[in-house]
Amino acid sequence: MAPMTRSRADAAGVVGESTVRYYVQRATAGLVITEATNVSADAVGSPMTPGIWSDAQVEAWKKVTSAVHAEGGTIVMQLWHTGRVGHSDVRGGRLPVAPSAMAIQGQKHLTATGPKDYEVPRALTTDEVRATIDDFERGAKNARAAGFDGVELHGAFGYLPNQFLVDSVNQRTDEYGGSLENRARFVLEVMARLVGVWGEGRVGIRLSPTLAYNGMVDSDPLATFSYLIEQLNALPLAYLHLMRATPDAARFPSWPRDTLATFGPLFRGPLLVNGGYDRDSAEAVVEAGHAQAVSFGAPFVSNPDLVHRFEAGAPLAAGDRSTFYGGGEKGYVDYPALRDPAPAVAKGYWLVLATVTDPARFGQYTAVAGPTLASYGGRVLARGDVAEVVEGAVPRRPYFVEFPSYAAARACFGSAAYQDAIALRAGAADFDIVVVEGMPPGPPPTR
Repeated sequence: MAPMTRSRADAAGVVGESTVRYYVQRATAGLVITEATNVSADAVGSPMTPGIWSDAQVEAWKKVTSAVHAEGGTIVMQLWHTGRVGHSDVRGGRLPVAPSAMAIQGQKHLTATGPKDYEVPRALTTDEVRATIDDFERGAKNARAAGFDGVELHGAFGYLPNQFLVDSVNQRTDEYGGSLENRARFVLEVMARLVGVWGEGRVGIRLSPTLAYNGMVDSDPLATFSYLIEQLNALPLAYLHLMRATPDAARFPSWPRDTLATFGPLFRGPLLVNGGYDRDSAEAVVEAGHAQAVSFGAPFVSNPDLVHRFEAGAPLAAGDRSTFYGGGEKGYVDYPALRDPAPAVAKGYWLVLATVTDPARFGQYTAVAGPTLASYGGRVLARGDVAEVVEGAVPRRPYFVEFPSYAAARACFGSAAYQDAIALRAGAADFDIVVVEGMPPGPPPTR
C-alpha cells in the first residue's frame, strides 16, 4: 500500500481512532506505508497532517502499529518535510523554508481557507540544514518507539529532500548546493542517519526522477538521480520506491522516457515501483524481474480489501475524490469489503521450550518480549514447570502463547522489536520456538 496523504489528524498532528481503523482495514497489504508524516513542527506544510515529533503523536501511532500487527500486517512510516510546499496560513504565520528563496510557480497550495498562491520561502541557513537532518533522525527514533517495522524517506513529489536535489530550485553556495555531489548531500546524510537508527533492511526511500510537479525541473535528471542511486547502493536499504510516472515527457523531451528501465537497474537492492499499475500489469512487472514489488495508492482508498479483490478477480470500487483529503469517517473508513467474506483466519500459537541459563539476563529479555507479544495480540495461554520437559539432563520450561491469527504469530516473531528481545536473551536462554496454525480439538491447556 503506497503512502497517501488523507489529512485526518487533529490540529496538533495527532492521529485518532479512525486512523487506527483505516490502517487495520488495509493490513492485508504485503507492506503498508503510512501517509507522509511530519518530522517536526517546521516540516508541516498542509493542514491536518500527522506528525512524529511529540510524545502525544508517538502514543497515538502506537495504537495504529499494535492494531496492524495484531492483524499480521507490516507497517512502515514515511518521514516527511514539505519544505517550500506549504503556506504560512498552515504554519501559524511562519513562512515555509527551503534550500533557496524560490517560490513554486503556476500552482496553488490548499490551505484551510482555500487554495492560495505559493509564497517565497525562507532559505535555510547551513546550521538549520543540519538541524533538519537531526529532525529526521529524531523522527526515525520516534517511529521505532511507536512500534513501526521501518521507515521510508519521502524524497519525491517536490518536498524538501527533492528540493535539495534539483538544480533549478537549489541555488545554495554552501556544501549543500552547487555541484551534483553537494546537492545530493542532504538526502545521503539523512539516509545514513535513518540507517543508523534502524539498521540493515529497515529503511527505504521514495524517488520521482521524472516528475516536474511542485517545480521539480532539473537540467539533467538522468545524471542527478543516477548519481544519487549509485551512492544509495552503499547503504543496506530495505528498498528503493521508484515512481515511474512521466506526465511531463512532452515538456521535457530530453528526460528519460521510461523511468523504470532507466533507473531501476542502477539500484542493487529490492525495487518497489508505483504509478498506474493494475493487477495484471503489476504481476507482469514482478514476474519479468523488473521489480520485486508494486505499490498501490488510490485503489486502496476505496478497496480496503484490495488483496482479496485481486485474488478473486473482482471489480474494484471507485473512490470519492471529494473526500480524499480531510473530513471525517466518510470516504475514509466506510468503504465496504466484498460481500463474500474471506475465509476465517485460524488462530496461531507458539510452543516455546526455554532453557534459562542466566535468570538475570533472561529477565531483561522478558521485559522487552512481553510487551512485544502483547502488541501483536499475543497472550501466554499456558506455562509449565521448569522440569516438565527434559531433554537429556537439561530441564526446559514450556510456554504456550496464543495469537489472534497465524499471520500475527509469524509477524511478531519476525518483527524488529522481537529481534531486539532476541538479542537481549543471548547467553541467557536457549529457545526452540514452533509456530502452529490452529488448535487440536478440546479445551486449551492451562499448563
